[in-house]
Amino acid sequence: MSRILYYFGLIQLLLLQVFVFKTKTYYEDNKKPDKDVKGSFIIISNHRSVFDGMVIALKFFSKRLHFLATDFYGNKRKILKFLVIVAGGIFVSEDGRSFGFISKSERIAARGRPILMFPEGGFKFTYEPAKFSAGYIALAVKLGVRIVPVVNDLNYGLFRRVHILIGNSIDLSDYSGEKLTSAKLNEINDEIRNKYMLLFYKLKRKKAERISNKYAFISPKAGDVVRIHCGTHYHYGVYLNVNEVIQFGRAVNEAGENIVVNSVCLKEFCGAKIFEVRTLKKSESRFKRNADEIEKYAKSCIGQTGYSIANNNCLDFANRITLKI
Repeated sequence: MSRILYYFGLIQLLLLQVFVFKTKTYYEDNKKPDKDVKGSFIIISNHRSVFDGMVIALKFFSKRLHFLATDFYGNKRKILKFLVIVAGGIFVSEDGRSFGFISKSERIAARGRPILMFPEGGFKFTYEPAKFSAGYIALAVKLGVRIVPVVNDLNYGLFRRVHILIGNSIDLSDYSGEKLTSAKLNEINDEIRNKYMLLFYKLKRKKAERISNKYAFISPKAGDVVRIHCGTHYHYGVYLNVNEVIQFGRAVNEAGENIVVNSVCLKEFCGAKIFEVRTLKKSESRFKRNADEIEKYAKSCIGQTGYSIANNNCLDFANRITLKI
């Protein structure tokens, strides 16, 4: 009966798919996840709203999806609690002292059903995915299932389109039967989150490809992308004012220093070179964030590492900060 109610509700969500989500899906390495992910698996994804689970449930329409949820409903919200259960909810106690969700998850995994988890916890109103809690790893090892990362750009709206990127599955079978220490869980968690962030950057790069790459020798305004020619390549930064250019690079563009997001003055950014300013077409200007948001986002990233030529270089960083992608 619960399966019938689940799919009845999911069918109703198809209206959201048509008008609000319009989901476009990408895959890591441009191919669908490993064929060996046929039974149960744990999906991990970023989390900002109630829509997030709906998008994933619709994407995995052929599978009866379940998800972990904090049990804060109490006895006065029995109807809401019932609806969450029908939707596939597996309740976890608020105090974290009850482990009944593990046995429930084991029964669900035995039926070959996937389980959705949001490692960030509740809604995290940050520009980029927040730190992960390692509980999803312990559960995956306990159930003997793979982890499938899904990145969501959260671009909901009537005149928008949601983009998701589904990564290759992560096999943790080497840890089966092993009692994982907190240190080991944190180590595995850091590795998985780093992989997840690379997928996040890859999705952002794909969306930035639609933006033209034209520059001119003009005066910059707050929130503009500026660049200098470095012989074989360009170096990019986000201009806030003459004293603040946020860049993903070496602090003073000199060898021997760590590549990190940092703030320099325009003179330090340019050195002896002349900078150019990105110009957007009129049709592209709607993709640009406002100057205050650009400043807030850029400064929140100071100290960030994880530089990658492929998906997280100085231009990728500048695009991510300045564009609604």
